[in-house]
Amino acid sequence: MDYDNDKKRLHEDSDNSEVKKHKPLDVLSNDGPLTQKDVVYFKKEAIWRQMRSYKQKCTLLTKDLNDIKQNYESNERKINVLDSWYELIINLFGEKADLNVELNETLLIKLTNVPIGDLDALLEKRRKQLLTILSPVIENSKLSNIDKSDVLEKVESLNAEVATLKSENNTLSKMKSQFESKVEDLQTQLLTLVKNNDRKSSKTLQRIDESLTNGSDVKEETTETVKSETNNNTADKDGNSVNNEEFERISLEIDELKSDNRLLKELMSQINANYNKVVEENLLLSNKLENLNENDLINSVMYQELAAHNKQLNESVNNLQKINDTTVNKLNELENKQTNVKHLLDKELREENENLKQQLQKSENDLVRIRTARDELLSKQTILKADLENQTTNDELNKLNKVLNERINSLEKERHDTSDNNKIGELSKDELIQRVNMLNSEIKEIEQAFQETRENSISKLTGITDQENLVKKLTIEKTKADQKYFASMRLKDSLSSENRILKAQINKSQELVNKLNDLEKSYLDKIEILTKSNNDFKIIRQSALQENSKLQETLKSIEVRKASLEKEMLSIKEKHGDKVKENISLTQELNEKNLALGKFEHKLKSTESLLKKYKTNNTSSILQEDERQLEALRSIAKCSVCSKNWKDTAITVCGHVFCLGCTQERLAARLRRCPTCNKGFSANDLLSIHL
Repeated sequence: MDYDNDKKRLHEDSDNSEVKKHKPLDVLSNDGPLTQKDVVYFKKEAIWRQMRSYKQKCTLLTKDLNDIKQNYESNERKINVLDSWYELIINLFGEKADLNVELNETLLIKLTNVPIGDLDALLEKRRKQLLTILSPVIENSKLSNIDKSDVLEKVESLNAEVATLKSENNTLSKMKSQFESKVEDLQTQLLTLVKNNDRKSSKTLQRIDESLTNGSDVKEETTETVKSETNNNTADKDGNSVNNEEFERISLEIDELKSDNRLLKELMSQINANYNKVVEENLLLSNKLENLNENDLINSVMYQELAAHNKQLNESVNNLQKINDTTVNKLNELENKQTNVKHLLDKELREENENLKQQLQKSENDLVRIRTARDELLSKQTILKADLENQTTNDELNKLNKVLNERINSLEKERHDTSDNNKIGELSKDELIQRVNMLNSEIKEIEQAFQETRENSISKLTGITDQENLVKKLTIEKTKADQKYFASMRLKDSLSSENRILKAQINKSQELVNKLNDLEKSYLDKIEILTKSNNDFKIIRQSALQENSKLQETLKSIEVRKASLEKEMLSIKEKHGDKVKENISLTQELNEKNLALGKFEHKLKSTESLLKKYKTNNTSSILQEDERQLEALRSIAKCSVCSKNWKDTAITVCGHVFCLGCTQERLAARLRRCPTCNKGFSANDLLSIHL
């Protein structure tokens, strides 16, 4: 069934596409209420905006994919080139490599946590072949004489570089993560900005916003038109024509009178409150000014605060002077002690350094003398050992020769003894000749075998003697090298022990120096604190003197102020009389306005009764128009099937918009056709939108 529906939908789409080629584009209406065509145009534009946002995301993803493909292709080319290089190296050096050498498995990096594939198997094979070539070379290089100092320096430099590179790697990884998050945020912001821009540039949204803003104006216009129609109808029926212009004019006059009345009431309340405050303040000031004395000045809060502050400042000045004197004396004593301690420490350090230098020179001379004597004795010992070994080998060879000669003699005797003269005499001449020939041939064979064995034994003996001589020479050289090595190691141990002792002594001296420096810093800090406190004390003293002079000036200004306040009091009394007169005039005006207000209220009641009569005749038509407009707006925004939920999913086949619940219910019930145009659709044809 789904396959048939899809085929039908494809045929319908092809037919529609052919029709759409000749069909003109939809146009949004400019004026008047929104129509069904405007709603369809709005839905299509929303779908178009969503498709554009999907297209932008797709372009970004394709760009990323292309970059990844380029990187992958370049890496694959590099790997192929490296593989060919390693294959050439293996072919060149693979024949010379020994298979019996133990492989150094820690030399090359292994692949870890990677599933084994064709490339991984090839890399593992190349690794094994390179190990067979490189491990014997590295072992031979280990046997050669290498300066340990150079190796240690290189190792230290490599460790330092590794540490710096690790720190840089960590910082760069953090920076990368931060930048990636920022890029993602910027991408989301860019997409939201593009969406907002599309929404701002869309004609339908502008049209709806204008309709929403002008909705109240439209309502007022509709109400006015409805009122005019109802008035005309009532005029025709009842014959009592009410002029709209007069009614509006009366209502405006009533509103103006109400606002004027409110303003007058607020002004009167403010004037009364201000008047009462002024009267109270006037009475208080007059009482104070009439009863001012010197005792009042002394009892005033400001005067007491200033006097107490002056006393405190004088006391603090005296205390600071005493503290300053004591600190100056302490500082002088501490400086004297510090100089004495420095001189003593310098003398002790110099004496200790001289003693240590003398001891070092003595120990170095003794070491050199002992090592030379030891080397001479060891060389003599090796020479004597070699001579003894040569004598033993010669004795053994002589013994072998003697044993061989004795064996030959015994064999000859046995041969002579065993031959029977009687048997030989009995034999014929031909048999004897055959016997002699046989014996001659056997003798020749024995002689050849003897000579061959003799030559082999002699060649082996010469080879053995040569090897022994080489071994002896090598052992002598080895002993000498071992002696030199052990001598250098002992020298190194002695130097390291001496270095440790010197470092410990230097550390102690540095600790003493650091302690002295800390003491110096603490004393200098104390001196700075005391100098600052002394300067602060001087500043406080100057400020106290200045404040004292200011207080005297303020007292003089207070006396002048008293005289000026008395003069102001007289002027305030005169103003008070003027204000009383103004208050009387304002009360009269207020009474007049209250009378006028009562008249206007009477007029207002009469006009309100007319308004009620006028509204009763026009409410039904106004409500009907409002309901129509509300229904039109609801039809735009709410689902036409359920009329409950907001429209949020569009059918891409026809462009109609419904809620997600209705579309899912239709798919579940296999009613896969649009409710408005009856076109078929599937789950893949749904698109989520935001109206």
